[in-house]
Amino acid sequence: MVEFWYQLPVTAEFDYIMECALKAEELGFDGVTHEDHFWVLGIGSGCRPECWTFLTAVAMKTNLKVAPLVACIPYRYPTLLAKIITTLDRLSKGRVMLIYGAGWWKEESQFFGYKWEPGDVRFERTVEAIRLIERLWTEDEVTFEGKYYTVRNCRLVPRPYQKPRPPIISGGIRFKMRKFAAQHDDGWVYYGEVSEDSIKKFAERKRMMDRYTEGRDFKYGVFMHFRKHHTLEELGRVTEEFINLGAEIIILRLDPHDENLERLDEVAEIINVLRG
Repeated sequence: MVEFWYQLPVTAEFDYIMECALKAEELGFDGVTHEDHFWVLGIGSGCRPECWTFLTAVAMKTNLKVAPLVACIPYRYPTLLAKIITTLDRLSKGRVMLIYGAGWWKEESQFFGYKWEPGDVRFERTVEAIRLIERLWTEDEVTFEGKYYTVRNCRLVPRPYQKPRPPIISGGIRFKMRKFAAQHDDGWVYYGEVSEDSIKKFAERKRMMDRYTEGRDFKYGVFMHFRKHHTLEELGRVTEEFINLGAEIIILRLDPHDENLERLDEVAEIINVLRG
């Protein structure tokens, strides 16, 4: 069954963001996502709450599933991130999944005191962290000596609510990230647009990744930016094509952020039609 998720308008005021989450639940969305950014300059600038803190608040106020889109792995040591997600998984009784990436915004990292590393290093660091997090979630005690992270006799107690662990989904764009996801993760989210070109690119990437999944249960998701100039007819048609190609998770971002409450009502009509 296809799940429909909503990207919270995190550049709005806190109360408005939460109101949008409550509205999404009322309209029948399956889950909400939250960007893992500390701030953004220029277009789209705004308050931007801390991702995991706000997702926890949403999970406590609703029955929605929650996920970052995407968690910037270099921002948190893997043991801490595993603990944060486990806590949220326990509090929500299994409504969290990890959608991750390696980070992309150099200035943001430097502004907040993180060392900016080359793309290949961030890739290696990220996949190493994912391997460690998975072990922490599924093994009683972990000793791990990697290139970037080392832990000894680490026990994650309590363990996650979901068994064997919360879903791990990649939001990576580069080929190496997509290949790793296809071989090791539970799914991958494609960053798309409401356009025919975006549909073609998704189909191409899915064909490539299908070669590496080796028949495993693997979910494809699509994130779409529903901009002001798009029509509901376009959204419905493109979404249906993504679903026909195999997308099982549809995530929608609505612009502008201060009109999300009204636009949620509009897109809910399309979603209801697509659900049949």
